Order: sequence, then structure tokens, then C-alpha cells
Amino acid sequence: MPTLSAIVILLVSARVSPPAGASPGKGASSSASKPSPVLLHGYIDDLTALCSSAGFRLDANKLPSTVNKISPGSPAAYSGLDEGDTVLQANAEENIVNLNIERKGKRYSIKIAVNPRGLKRQCEASKVPYSFGDSPFDKDLKLLTDSHIVILLDRSLSMNDMHTGCPGDVSKWMWCKQQLDNLFLATQRLQDEDFNLLLFNETYQERKNVRLFELKEIYAQIKPLGLHKNIGRPLEDTLNDYFKRGTGSGKPAVILVLTDGLENIGPSLQDVLIEASRKMRKPGEVHVAFMQIGDSILGEELLNDLEHNLVAKGAKYNMVTFKPFSELRNRGLVHELIDTIRNAKARPSARVQ
Repeated sequence: MPTLSAIVILLVSARVSPPAGASPGKGASSSASKPSPVLLHGYIDDLTALCSSAGFRLDANKLPSTVNKISPGSPAAYSGLDEGDTVLQANAEENIVNLNIERKGKRYSIKIAVNPRGLKRQCEASKVPYSFGDSPFDKDLKLLTDSHIVILLDRSLSMNDMHTGCPGDVSKWMWCKQQLDNLFLATQRLQDEDFNLLLFNETYQERKNVRLFELKEIYAQIKPLGLHKNIGRPLEDTLNDYFKRGTGSGKPAVILVLTDGLENIGPSLQDVLIEASRKMRKPGEVHVAFMQIGDSILGEELLNDLEHNLVAKGAKYNMVTFKPFSELRNRGLVHELIDTIRNAKARPSARVQ
């Protein structure tokens, strides 16, 4: 596939009619009906348009060129691309932007999803690699692959809401799809196991060992439905399953909960988490990361309380972190999850005596 900075010369024949009342310009034919050749030449600025759709800007309209701006909350911000990277080659296939970049003397390949409705029309029944070479942040991604990650995804009707602060003005449901696409792309080249995905409203469904192409199928088949959500039941069952069977790999468990936190019914989240903490054999064995989707004050208050007050209310260990949407939308799910796991490992775990 040619690079996007290719020079194109196009020769076409067309009838050109000036607007009513307009006089012909210099060199124009006096006969409006006479066909005249139109010569277009120079750079076709697909590169600038492509960069804009992905959320970054180059310092020139031809390659190689340096990234001088990345928009917060854009696909580029979620991909690992950094300001100062040199883009050597760029092309697009359907809704993926492929970049070959150079950073500090090393070369990498990056994929950026530019369409929140999906990554690719044709998903093979095999793992899709994140990059053709080393990822610019493989060391950080190792934190994810060293954990057993289970994803709890809110599919209640409130996740269909738009105009809730999601970049691109998409629904909360579709924004989650974009973020999960990026998470699957980022980790499946390095990960030796696939994710378990639980979709919940008043009830829940569990899909085990989900791959990228299966995620696409899930989003095609399942839509937000139900006025309420029961976050406590799938969380409790996931925790009990972990303590009953373990991961079999010795990896700590990270339970990622994507929800707006609204209209929650069922078991108290506080009680579920306190009980789980008392089954932990050591700090850091289990971590629950609540990522809020959308700007809901009530949801933020609920989830923030779980992060800061659980130990004071009887939990054995600190085991919860919470990311408000104001932080999550700027850097994306992959970056925030990496930071969450890193900080959870670094911080002391308070224990009730």
C-alpha cells in the first residue's frame, strides 16, 4: 500500500459552469459549454486528514515528520504515541491507522483505531497483533499481562446515553467499545490468556476467554437494555470464583468494572468488597478497579467512597481504586489501567488490626 504522502497528478475532463452572474476569470474559455481539462497536482493532503481523525498533528505535511501535538481523549492519546516521535511511514486500512515511528533511536509499529464502532470489518479467528515490532510501551503492558484480568461491563440502558462527555460525542456504550478494542489490541500480542468478560444489567452473562474478534461479535449482538443494574452480584460471584479456584497461574487478580454507577441495585458493593478482603491471604492478591463512564455526580460519589473509606468500614486491605471519567477520557483505559496496577503495587495496604 502506498504511503499517504505520495504525490498524485490527476488529469480530468469536465464541464465547468461559473456561478450565475460571475464573469470568467483570466484565461477562461468564453464558451461555458466547451469541455476544458482541469489539472490537479501536488500533495493530496490525506496525511493531514488522517492524523486529524486519529487525534495528532505533525510538523509537516510529508513524511518523515515529527508529532508535535496529541489531543487529550483522542485515539492517538490511547495508543502509546508520544509528542516528539518521528513518523516514518503511515497508511490506513479500513478503520486502523498503521504508523512506523522512531523514538530515541529505536523503531516501532503502532496501530490506532480511528472508528469507535470497530477496528476492522474482517476479524480473523486468531489473535490480532498490536504491532509489527516491539511496542513503545511493552514494559508498561507487562504489568497487564502479569495480572489475571476480568472485565465487568455495564450494559444497562443508561450506557446508551450520549452527550455525557465522551470524546467524539458517542454513547457511553460505544466509547467502552473503543477502549476495549484498544486494550485487546495492546495486550493480545503479549498475553498468554484471554479476558473473561461479564456483561451486566439486572442480571449478568459471562463470556470466557474472549478475543478481539469475539468482542466485535458481542457488540454486534448485545445492546444496552434494562433500567437498573446489579453491580454487586457479578462482582461477588467473580470474587468468590477466584478464592475458590484461584487463577492457576499465581497471578494477582484485577477486576475491571466499567460502569456509570447509576441505578445500582442488588447486594451492597461495600459489603461485597469487605467480605472479599477478609478472604485475601496477602495484600495485592486481588484488586478491583472501578472506571466511571460518563459524568455522573451520584456515580462518582458512590465509587469514590469505596476507594477511600472501605478499610475504615471494616475491610482487611485496601483493594479498590476509582478513576473518574474526567481522568479516564483524557488518557484512555489502557493507560489508566496500567497506572492503577502500578500504583496498587507501590502503595502500602492498610490493614485493620
